Amino acid sequence: MTDSESRLRYLDLSGYAFSGKHAMIDLMREFRSYTVAPFQYEFNLLRIQGGIRDLESALMDDWSPIRSDAAIRRFRRIVRRFATRNSWIRPSTWLEATGWNYDDFFKGQFSAASNKYIDALVDTTYRASWPFSAFDMATPELFIRKLLKLLRINSAFDIDYDLSAPDNFLELTREYMNSLMLAFAEPAAHTVVMHNSFEPFNPSRTIRYFYEARSIIVDRDPRDMYVAQNTYVPPGTIQRPGPYRGAAVPPEIFVRRFRLCRAKILNTDEDPRRVLRLRYEDLVLRYDDTLVLILSFLAESADSHVWRGSYFKPEISARNIGLWRNFYDQRAVEYIARELPEFCFEP
Repeated sequence: MTDSESRLRYLDLSGYAFSGKHAMIDLMREFRSYTVAPFQYEFNLLRIQGGIRDLESALMDDWSPIRSDAAIRRFRRIVRRFATRNSWIRPSTWLEATGWNYDDFFKGQFSAASNKYIDALVDTTYRASWPFSAFDMATPELFIRKLLKLLRINSAFDIDYDLSAPDNFLELTREYMNSLMLAFAEPAAHTVVMHNSFEPFNPSRTIRYFYEARSIIVDRDPRDMYVAQNTYVPPGTIQRPGPYRGAAVPPEIFVRRFRLCRAKILNTDEDPRRVLRLRYEDLVLRYDDTLVLILSFLAESADSHVWRGSYFKPEISARNIGLWRNFYDQRAVEYIARELPEFCFEP
């Protein structure tokens, strides 16, 4: 297999918390040669603080000896925390793991691929007394080092300093991302689909981290988003519907957050061949027309849509349009409609 033949395509599906991305995920499960991540899984390595986007900023856009070394150190810590699984027989893992278990998800390849990537980014590593690293130290480590300093141990704040200023950051990152996707993808897949790795605000920047990538972003009537956030039932449970603590807020804050998020969409230079923005309502109620648009965007023929109707069922998803009509707090619904009229869906 040549390098070009081993390069997978990448599709990110994102939204704004309860904006209907799940419908797109189900639709993509119906396509041949697409490996789709589970709904609950989000590939956060690119967007998280200290992740790939911040790494590029520190190493390429705004380089300094302080920021570049700190960025590498933070990324090393993220790799450890993403990779580690909580284990009762290894108590130390409970101080490190975040619960995302990337080594398991990427079939044991995440740590190795990540460390190879870091090694390629770093020009050299040497021992030095570097006070700036203290700001990233955990409290116990900082306390111990300060004690050593009081004891006049000259090496108290020595660290392994990483000198890094690669001129091929994008190429190294593309190789890294492709190696992870190859570890995850099914053998016959040509495209990997994951969720919320790009975010809807400036996907064009993150698209550059892959050999060939696209982004589909789903938005929705804010009234239904508000209702969905406040009537959430965790998957696989029989809990009563209630507010989703990660998103549910009073209507006044919801409106401010909703409008701010849309104002921060940086789409002036978006390539329509790489970024597609859809409304949930169009995907559901104008399914055939929207499907044609999606096929064209993905450069796929209708023949690739081999399991049509197996996962995404527009007639069922239509029940999630107009939820606001039966919501118990109509004052909140009316407030959102009054404040965000241009985003409300009218059939």
